[in-house]
Amino acid sequence: MDWVALYKIGRLAVLALVLVGIAVWLANPKRRDALEEPARRMLEEEEA
Repeated sequence: MDWVALYKIGRLAVLALVLVGIAVWLANPKRRDALEEPARRMLEEEEA
C-alpha cells in the first residue's frame, strides 16, 4: 500500500475513535443528569 493510503486510513480510524468516544461521553447517565438539572431547576422556579 502507498503511504498516502495508510495515512488516510489512519486518519479515518482516529476520527471514528474520537466520534465513538464523544458519543460514549455524552451518553453517560451521570453527565446527562448534570446537564438536565439546571433545566429542571428553571422549570421549578417558573411554576412557583
